[in-house]
Amino acid sequence: MRIALDCRVALERKTGDRTYCLTLLQGLKALGLDPARFRFDLLLHKPDGERVLPSCPAFTTHIIEAPTWRAWTLRALPRWAREQRPDLIHLQYLAPLSLPCPFVTSIHDVVWRVLPSTFPGNHRRVMNLFAPLTARRARLILCGTEAARADICKYLPAPAERVRVTPYAVEPIFTRPVAAEEIERVQRKYLIAGAYVLSVGVQQPRKNIERLVRAWAQFKSRFPDDTRQLVICGKEGWGDKPRVTGAHSELVFTGYVEDHELPALYSGADLFAYPSLYEGFGLPILEAMSCGCAVLTSDRGAMREVAGGAAQTANPESVPALAQGLENVLRDAAWRENLCELGRRRAAEFSPEALALATLQAYLAALMAA
Repeated sequence: MRIALDCRVALERKTGDRTYCLTLLQGLKALGLDPARFRFDLLLHKPDGERVLPSCPAFTTHIIEAPTWRAWTLRALPRWAREQRPDLIHLQYLAPLSLPCPFVTSIHDVVWRVLPSTFPGNHRRVMNLFAPLTARRARLILCGTEAARADICKYLPAPAERVRVTPYAVEPIFTRPVAAEEIERVQRKYLIAGAYVLSVGVQQPRKNIERLVRAWAQFKSRFPDDTRQLVICGKEGWGDKPRVTGAHSELVFTGYVEDHELPALYSGADLFAYPSLYEGFGLPILEAMSCGCAVLTSDRGAMREVAGGAAQTANPESVPALAQGLENVLRDAAWRENLCELGRRRAAEFSPEALALATLQAYLAALMAA
């Protein structure tokens, strides 16, 4: 069986798509598959100069050159497939209009349909046009949660029997203990002074940063003796920047944080706040839990599903509810410690190996489908 995987995102900055790709490859490697039976072509658009992709006897890397990301998908990939003839191709989101072999695609969420106002207009038009075409032609659609599966079936739409849940996992870097010296170094680098609450994510409307900041201001007005800072990490995305009023000295915007520094930030935080309006999975929830950090997240959809009762939840559209969630965790040390332990146990239920095994089963099912 020869499977080709679109691995371009693995060479980009950290996103959920990148983490998904890398953990899938790590899991496939860990399964120790016989390369005489299973061959995986890892497709890239440029050389892997930093050796990000894992290596194993079953993996072969291919560089497919194209002038743009879209040209790679629409023209270069089909040309490569005609020449190489893999049994199956695994994509993320959109497929070329024509391929000489069957394919599966991972669609992590349908935010452009569920919350269209939070998605860039030009990207929304592309997704509205091409995602349904891809869904109709894919042998299977893979996603990370039952919540995402329900949305894919409803909004694309796609038949339920062709949408499979393959629960995601975090990279191993988040499951290793972080030395106190490293935590202190990273805190100094980002001008974090003392205890803090952490928020991580690309700065875009659905991440709900503005409501989190307003909830933080309410919490601080209620407990002026609390000296913690709110540390917001993430590269700029799209949409209006969050409006910040009050408590300026207690807010830290770090901008983009290097991947290898995130475990230290999670490990040093008193709480990880993730009140997103919509996610298909919510990998940062598991990242924080893996690092032993208590989590506050939204009480709906994939976030509630992934948290699995091991996080404080709140209505993400209610500033008072978010402020109360902050209070519940930050003013109750016993509850916070309990959440840390519950989170570690919950995160341990997800692994790259489980993701890889579920995905491999999906490949086999796709190849057997008519």
